[in-house]
Amino acid sequence: MVSIILTINRRGIKFVASFNLNSLKILIMKKHILICINVLLISVSFAQNNNNNVENNGSQILNVSSSSRSYGKSSASFVNPVKKPEGSVYLFDDWNNRTIIHTSDQQKFSLKNINLNIQFNRFESKISEDSIFSFNINNIDRFVIRDRRFKNYYYNTTNRIFEIIYESGKIALLKGFSIQFVKGSPNPMLNRYSDKNIKKESYFVKEGASIRSIKLRKKDILKLLSPNQANTAQVFAKTNNLSFKNSTDVNRILTYAFSN
Repeated sequence: MVSIILTINRRGIKFVASFNLNSLKILIMKKHILICINVLLISVSFAQNNNNNVENNGSQILNVSSSSRSYGKSSASFVNPVKKPEGSVYLFDDWNNRTIIHTSDQQKFSLKNINLNIQFNRFESKISEDSIFSFNINNIDRFVIRDRRFKNYYYNTTNRIFEIIYESGKIALLKGFSIQFVKGSPNPMLNRYSDKNIKKESYFVKEGASIRSIKLRKKDILKLLSPNQANTAQVFAKTNNLSFKNSTDVNRILTYAFSN
């Protein structure tokens, strides 16, 4: 009985191939060994060539995770491609998002490849194609991504990440995100063969420690203002062709109304 063990090291991982050649002839033995070795080498080469688009290296993430407080952890994620739902659970369409992280102990980190996982209500950084770093939002004050501010607030018995649309000393207008999972159906009348993830947005007002839901519409926005401020807001919106249904426009309207 003859056994051969082939060990290939790649990033600390060992691939071990064991071949039992007990009853094989030498010619067949060599042929089978060469085939198996080639398969292993091709697999390793394929894995190396597909590790693309890595923006955050290990040392950058280490600065975040090994600071005086814990800001997150890394993990490997393996996606089963079978029956993958249409639509992403991430807020941004891609990971190329330079971000400034403001921690609760007055530190700042600048990182790339960050996205908001709406399904799990957490910010993540893509370290490699199969590795994700998850941030601990309890020790982070806010994320600033593409000039958009995100903050964690306690709402409805749990922590939730909101985007800050407008903020003053009195109130804050927040945007929340959620994922609606729609199950596919073989019924041709429904025209829905695949499962789908649909991103939803909703709005909230924070006054003190209280957070309540609100519709992004004229009458609800004007209720946040005094009578004089409401009149000012309406004139300003009409003059500048602004919509009370658009969050960017509402930011401008509230900023002007509260400053006059």
